[in-house]
Amino acid sequence: MPESTSPQPIVFVSLTGDEQIKLYDLDPASGALQLRATSNAHGPSGALCLHPNGKFLYDGHVLSTTLASFAFDADSGKLTLINKIDTGLETPAHLITDRSGRFLLTAYYTGGGITVHRLGDDGAIGELVQYINTGEKAHAVFATDEDRFVFVPHVCPTNKTAQFRFDSATGLLTPNDPAELVPSDENTGPRHLCFRPQGDVAYIVNEQGNTVTAHHFDAERGTLESFQTISTLPADYTEGGYTAHVEVHPSGKWAYASNRGHDSIVGFNINEDGSLHPFGYFSVPASPRSFNIDPTGAYLYCAGEAANWMTAFRVDAGTGALHPLVEYEVGQSPFWVMVTTLG
Repeated sequence: MPESTSPQPIVFVSLTGDEQIKLYDLDPASGALQLRATSNAHGPSGALCLHPNGKFLYDGHVLSTTLASFAFDADSGKLTLINKIDTGLETPAHLITDRSGRFLLTAYYTGGGITVHRLGDDGAIGELVQYINTGEKAHAVFATDEDRFVFVPHVCPTNKTAQFRFDSATGLLTPNDPAELVPSDENTGPRHLCFRPQGDVAYIVNEQGNTVTAHHFDAERGTLESFQTISTLPADYTEGGYTAHVEVHPSGKWAYASNRGHDSIVGFNINEDGSLHPFGYFSVPASPRSFNIDPTGAYLYCAGEAANWMTAFRVDAGTGALHPLVEYEVGQSPFWVMVTTLG
């Protein structure tokens, strides 16, 4: 790889069907991708998480009960298996590390609940520190800045977001007060969560409700309180669907959510108070489970789980609109898209 004065942006794509993880180099000038490495995922690859030191990568094998750790070679882009553990909990849907890289937190869709595993200095997934059964259909896990608080959204029928305090010294979770945030509508289905850059407002995308809910975040108590729920679909669309993912642009000006069924990404303007107003709907590959915005905010990459390909979009710096650039055949059942930088 040629030397550069700026970090090299890369895109990881996890393929459930092919049981592979692909790495692409991203051209910052054009948004174009070049495949650099294809690695064996050693299972049906799902959500990915890069260790804070950039040397290890973690994969939840979504059609299984296993988690895998890999050593990441930044020069070649290849991943080498460190270890693979069987949690006995079906469908690990999402996983993160704490910011120190000492613990791995995983949410389970079918098995239900959340685990905390200790991570070794060599990147290996170690002992189980804790398992909390929060109910089935846990779909994501999110830790706030400084790892003080953790949220675990659950889609229907559990239909809640669990709220925890996190002890970064021991890795232990304890229920917050209140321990659960329950939507007013029983057919909502909180699925994924993100914050705007100011850290004061959180957005949860709701799978069954086809909505996004905006929440005020109490930074002292570590709790959420909803203040707006807005549809992700056009007013004249009546065929339903299931939302998948939500992200806020690095500028804090826009939020985006993906619609499976309508096969689109909706763009929202973020008002000063954190409330949302839709500004457009952009066609994406079929069943857009995952998308990610590059750290500079210039590009968005969305994979269609049913389409087996991914589209690169340019994000209009003035309006937030998405302009399609190139389509890539990535492989069978792309589950996760993760954009980051090397160096």
